[in-house]
Amino acid sequence: DREQPSVLAEQLALARVRHGREVGYLTDGFALKSLTRTMLAALRDGTVLAIDGESHAGADAAPEQIRFCATPALAAVAIPDDAEIRWLSAEQSNSSLIVGDKAVFKLLRRVSAGINPEIEIGERLTRIGYANAAPLLGHVTRTDAQGGETTLALLQGFVRNQGDAWRWTLDHLARGAEEYAAAQDEAARDESVAGYDAFAEVVGRRLAELHDVLARPTDAAAFAPQPVDAAAAQRVVAGVEHEVQAMWETLAAHRDVSEDGERAAVDALLAQRPRLDAWLRQAPALLNDALLTRVHGDFHLGQILVAFDDVVLIDFEGEPAKSLDERRAKASPLRDVAGFLRSLDYASEVSARGEEGTAARAGVGLDSALDAFLSAFRRRASATFLSAYRKVLDASPHPWVAPAAFEATTLLFLIEKASYEIRYEAANRPAWIMVPIQGLLRILDGFPAPEESIR
Repeated sequence: DREQPSVLAEQLALARVRHGREVGYLTDGFALKSLTRTMLAALRDGTVLAIDGESHAGADAAPEQIRFCATPALAAVAIPDDAEIRWLSAEQSNSSLIVGDKAVFKLLRRVSAGINPEIEIGERLTRIGYANAAPLLGHVTRTDAQGGETTLALLQGFVRNQGDAWRWTLDHLARGAEEYAAAQDEAARDESVAGYDAFAEVVGRRLAELHDVLARPTDAAAFAPQPVDAAAAQRVVAGVEHEVQAMWETLAAHRDVSEDGERAAVDALLAQRPRLDAWLRQAPALLNDALLTRVHGDFHLGQILVAFDDVVLIDFEGEPAKSLDERRAKASPLRDVAGFLRSLDYASEVSARGEEGTAARAGVGLDSALDAFLSAFRRRASATFLSAYRKVLDASPHPWVAPAAFEATTLLFLIEKASYEIRYEAANRPAWIMVPIQGLLRILDGFPAPEESIR
């Protein structure tokens, strides 16, 4: 108590303890500045800590250790010993803090044995010099008696930003919807929708540049692009088909408990099943001349920081629900493209539903103006993003998808993503299931016959 513990130290405390007349807390080390400063020093020194305790791996087994591993980038970052430490809000799978506006320290709360993709991709992007991801400065890893690794923490460079693109987009939509509703002519309405163009364009360009870097030939097995042969194409499409078939089952079950308005949308989607299933049977041809590479793996607006007139891509650890091996697996980069497009759709729907600080809550949308604005936003933002992405893809010396198949392949992964969302919402947020249902209906609107879209 005499040290006047912080509010966070009290919040994270496990117990109150007494030693003689002194009373204090047994608390989480993350709440103490000394832990962060000691770990920074250990990273700079390359400290290796032996783990005490008996080993059951045999006399010849290597000792278990905690290793503090810095990248060359750390040497270029000057962090004073007394740098201010600012704790960020709690996250589900880790805890983060900022050190002197120079570095972000992330303590992993859910650890898994194996190579962490955020460390692996972060090291590669930092070494190559990809400028639109936070540089990896170091990591803390436990090595067991068999040499297996478990990442415990990591240190990244701090990037000044105006927050994540999810909140930024919702704020933009609230302002844009008000401008659209007040506009006196079509030109003014178009201008209110076009306000997102610069952001959508830079995200498309930076994501494509990331994919271009990850598609470069290399001797590093973990990053070597894999040309898609017939067997690989069948496996990729089989994965999409599995997701889609599970979605049809979910829809059939949901139809029986849905209200009339929802049931009509469910029926409209179920009516697309014969055509979509037939299209998927021919879809492996889309992946001719394509590459499977390392990808972001969980790309959406929340994984983007708005940095003035640019963006920074963050959180390369992949989908938390998947195993490390699944997160490290090579995939089509267009899965990331689909993730961003679906995130735009969700941002639009959140705005329409009147969540806190969004367009409908701001008083817009009492008539058709909000629906018209959001519909125009979805179309224009998606088209602008895809156009910017295509420019980088078309200029790449190692394209990761055949340019002629870009649109149809993007459609393939949009279908996969929306199908997953329908199953997720049915299981976790039934009130939201109409968002991906309506999204998938829009995706399939004017859906081409197989022979028109697959060559």
